[in-house]
Amino acid sequence: MDNGVRVETPRALVENVLQLISLPEIYLRLQQTIDDPEHSREQIAEIIAYDPSLSARVLRIANSSYYGFAREIETVASAVGIIGELDLRNLVLATTVVGSMSALKYRGINIDEFWLHSLRCGITARLIAKTTGGPESEILFLAGMLHDIGILVIYQQDEVLADAVKRQIEEQHQLRDQAERELMGFDHAEVGALLIEAWGLSEALSELTRCHHQYQLARSDQQATMILALANLLTSSDLAQDGEYDSRHEFLIGKLELDENNLDEIVETSGQQCAEIKSIILG
Repeated sequence: MDNGVRVETPRALVENVLQLISLPEIYLRLQQTIDDPEHSREQIAEIIAYDPSLSARVLRIANSSYYGFAREIETVASAVGIIGELDLRNLVLATTVVGSMSALKYRGINIDEFWLHSLRCGITARLIAKTTGGPESEILFLAGMLHDIGILVIYQQDEVLADAVKRQIEEQHQLRDQAERELMGFDHAEVGALLIEAWGLSEALSELTRCHHQYQLARSDQQATMILALANLLTSSDLAQDGEYDSRHEFLIGKLELDENNLDEIVETSGQQCAEIKSIILG
């Protein structure tokens, strides 16, 4: 489109950074072991224990209010048994992907605010899922951590583009995804979904990422996509300062059959859990 901005295709943008960012080796080993039908809990624990720092972080999160277990979890093997292998795998990915993305340049992005929003979004999505009795809560936590990852892929490659999007947001009073689609013909959600696919992660996670701004386009689990969309709205800086929910929130609240009092409690709990575990996950 003729707007003075020249960018590559979403797929080319992802291919350009794949040599810089990859899934952590410990996650790949963990996934390979889980895929083996003959694996044991002890093998899972041994892989995580190979990285003492990661082991300590996993145990600290397992013993935090994020899980709220009645008794202390003292070993990684116990954490595997109580949390579950797949949830633990998602937790490991969430706690290691932050470091993996550090190879990128953050043009025009406050990286601390970026990851804090991502973490808060993931925690909020997980809490909403648990409240509604809907989809698996841990994949929504992971989706919250990764939903904006396309932003880092796009803007690390083009400072001019980063500035153009920023101007569009400020001058036209648009949301970021709207400005991106107008300037580029696609948005960061599409780029993030392609990165997740290139990493070989699940189709469900890719779709959640692709549709978190356009949940009506979800082809499979629209409830999960709406939960992520609502969590993103609740934790974005453009939420009304007086705490009132606007029409975007109200539509999703109604579709998910949430009570606003319950939602206020979710937001409060999310803030408490984020304050407790942000130093563990974000460093």
